[in-house]
Amino acid sequence: MNLTPLWTIACNEWRRLWHARVPALLLTVLVTLWLIAALAAHHHWQDHARTVAEVTQRSQQDWQSQPARHPHRVSHYGDFVAKPLHPLSVIEPGILDQSGHLVYLEAHRLNSANFNPATEATSLGRFPLMTPAMIVQWWMPLFLIMMAYHTVTAEKVTGTLAFMRGNGTPGWQIAVGKWLALFLPLLLLLAIQAVLTWLWSRGSDQLALRLTAMLLAQIFYIAGWCLLVVAVSWHSRQLHGALLTLLLCWVCICIIFPRGLANLAQVLHPTQPRAEAEYHAEVKLKTIGDSHNPNDPHFAAFKASLLKQYAVTRIEDLPVNYNGLLMQEGERLTTEVYREQQALHDQQLARQNASIRLWCWLTPALALQYVQMASSGNDLAHHQAFISQAENRRYQLIEYLNSIHSHKVVHADDKNTRVSAEFWQQAPRPAVTLAPMSVSQPSLQASFLILLGWLLLPGAFLFKVSQRI
Repeated sequence: MNLTPLWTIACNEWRRLWHARVPALLLTVLVTLWLIAALAAHHHWQDHARTVAEVTQRSQQDWQSQPARHPHRVSHYGDFVAKPLHPLSVIEPGILDQSGHLVYLEAHRLNSANFNPATEATSLGRFPLMTPAMIVQWWMPLFLIMMAYHTVTAEKVTGTLAFMRGNGTPGWQIAVGKWLALFLPLLLLLAIQAVLTWLWSRGSDQLALRLTAMLLAQIFYIAGWCLLVVAVSWHSRQLHGALLTLLLCWVCICIIFPRGLANLAQVLHPTQPRAEAEYHAEVKLKTIGDSHNPNDPHFAAFKASLLKQYAVTRIEDLPVNYNGLLMQEGERLTTEVYREQQALHDQQLARQNASIRLWCWLTPALALQYVQMASSGNDLAHHQAFISQAENRRYQLIEYLNSIHSHKVVHADDKNTRVSAEFWQQAPRPAVTLAPMSVSQPSLQASFLILLGWLLLPGAFLFKVSQRI
């Protein structure tokens, strides 16, 4: 295949855009906006990273410096765990500001993540943070439309297109040349962003896989927009018709459909408020058993089974501390109930996501956002994996403390006993790490299929309209 005509058409288009001044000015504004977004997002990420590092260090110091205490008091003293952040969060912070990044671990409770800036900000600070991902998802297509809506329409009006076709230039060559002229400069910007991100994030978790997925999704998305702009410009007879059609597509794809699908999913599958979930958990716990009530049927049966197991008639004669075993049983029951409520909440969110994915083919912008959030480790699946790890750490820690209570504290002098601080320093506190990208596999698969379709449909439309003048 002779590629010379394609490059000739692309170079002529670049020359025309440059001499028109306005497209060059718009491209300059886009790059400036991108730099501002990158700096703002980097500063935002540094604040999060600094908070995570400080909380992790402070929590470790506070835990290790505890004096000799009663084990049950240590379990209520609690522990903090911070959500790990991937450097790609600079490009796409995802749900980080809404979901929170710190969890307080304590006995008898399954706490949600707190300290989310979206709820703590002032009304002026609740505008969405401008990020490089937002530039690619929203502003790059808009600037592309303003720069190139007339790329073929103007040549139809002046007769240049008919002249080129009359000289034997195939329509597909003109279409591909125009597409290359629009796509290659934007591809260069995406490549520069990827290279800079790679250099800054070297050594981070799954960087090659995550950055490749994000870059590939961005390329598909922008390539599809370039195809659509050339196709609509070719199809339109007047300049204002091409501009209005493309602006309508941008409004629907980037604003109306993503927001509408999210609202529809919330209406069809509403989530239970946190306060209501805790209320239901407390009600269920009262029906299961109350460890503070000596006449409670469940714990009366638990006491009887222990006495029978150790062949004694009084709890004072048990070789272990009954209060520690009682706390262990109570923790088991509360954990089951709170985990059940958490699983119910996760199921509600999963139904919302499934509902959105069902109609996500209407808007490739949402598909791109899913890929970017999954790549940066800030989507719902990564957050749920973090909550699950934090809960497992909490339960292991409380089980360890209850075991110390049962075997190192004498029942007769329970309240006045203090256990050596060496036990707290040996407590199991496994590190919470960023989940692998595979936890977001369903969203990634659906999103990439939609982005491939986003390439094929405008491409087929462009091929069809390029057959006519």
